[in-house]
Amino acid sequence: MDLAQGVAQGFIDLDKLELLDDGQAVKYLEALRGIGRWSAEYVLLRGLGRWRIFPGDDVGARRRLQAWLALPEPLDYQEVGRLLAGWQPFGGLVYFHLLLSHLAEEGKLAP
Repeated sequence: MDLAQGVAQGFIDLDKLELLDDGQAVKYLEALRGIGRWSAEYVLLRGLGRWRIFPGDDVGARRRLQAWLALPEPLDYQEVGRLLAGWQPFGGLVYFHLLLSHLAEEGKLAP
């Protein structure tokens, strides 16, 4: 079932989702057809305002985080979580900072 369709038809209970911790909410969303960890984390961050969440499967964001922190080695999902632990509850804001900085560098944002 499509996530938006499930919400619209009442099969996905956003009120219940609000009561779950981040890990439980990711698992709840991952149980839906077509929703993986990245999609679930992005929905929680962008759609539900869970500012703690940095979608660690976003390869571009991992590369930008690596460059921003001047780290020599590529990051994996677990390493992203470890690095951002000290910045919680603002991991998602770091994600958006890196995304918007990248878009600005590419000239895709108005000055």
